[in-house]
Amino acid sequence: MKKFMTPIFGLALLAVTTQAGAVVLSLEPSSQDAVPTDAVSLDLTVSGLSAGGPDSLGDFDLDIFYDTAALTFSGYSLGGFLGDIGLGEALDFSLGDLGGGIINLHEVSLLEADAVSCVFCAGPYLDDIQPGSFVLATLDFIVDVLPVGSSTTVGIGGIFSLDDGFGDPLAITGTADAVIRNPAPASVPEPATLALLMLGLVGMTLMHQRRSRA
Repeated sequence: MKKFMTPIFGLALLAVTTQAGAVVLSLEPSSQDAVPTDAVSLDLTVSGLSAGGPDSLGDFDLDIFYDTAALTFSGYSLGGFLGDIGLGEALDFSLGDLGGGIINLHEVSLLEADAVSCVFCAGPYLDDIQPGSFVLATLDFIVDVLPVGSSTTVGIGGIFSLDDGFGDPLAITGTADAVIRNPAPASVPEPATLALLMLGLVGMTLMHQRRSRA
């Protein structure tokens, strides 16, 4: 019985030690106002990591969805917290606009997680350069058709990978979409209503004066 339990315990321990931390993916700001022809930007952010230590983020591959009837996608830029792409510290495998309202974003870091487990030990290390929350990418759109009083949603679709600095999957506890609104104008009292209000105020003033004289 003891020999039987030992490998089971070992497998359970391995599962615990290889399970990376839990994170949240969100598009920010969560809500913003815009009218047709406006340019709007959204930041894809990750939170729930540990600043200056494990867990750090080593790669991500996911889709963003949007309504092509309301918005035109005009481009994206990746954040620098997985490494400098220009220096060969990270690779951009993003497919960009796939059509049909789908945008693919995919970045892989070539940096090692930390100075303790490193092989090449050249630095910088992911644990050192990443805060607990940061921007993965910025997406740019142009508002096309968004009638007054309506809104459109840009959201996080399929998530194909989100791994730590060792390649272990990070547990995703939630995602948050973004809403772009064209708010209805604030109601303004009609001229007739204003006139009635003024007459009422004048009448109340006259009544107060008569009572004071009496």
